[in-house]
Amino acid sequence: MTRFQSDCYEALKKVPKGKVITYAGLARMIGRPKAHRAVGSAMNKNPYAPQVPCHRVVKSNGDLGGFATDIEVKIKRLQEEGVMVSDNKIVDFRSTLFKI
Repeated sequence: MTRFQSDCYEALKKVPKGKVITYAGLARMIGRPKAHRAVGSAMNKNPYAPQVPCHRVVKSNGDLGGFATDIEVKIKRLQEEGVMVSDNKIVDFRSTLFKI
């Protein structure tokens, strides 16, 4: 595992249940504001899911983005935490967004 991946996973642990963070937001959180694509790659390789909740990382427009396995798993995990999803998009995205 790279230092970058480790930084991503540690930062993501701070995002509580019922909240989401964007790939760009997580990149800013670790001090690498232009690394949002690399954050996506790190999430795809997350060996600690669901303890490190990569399902909480979404696109800046509220779309779910990808998921290493099945997108339905991401939807299920989010909904179990109280995050509403409709048409692969976070409902009430702004109020669900984790504030950095």
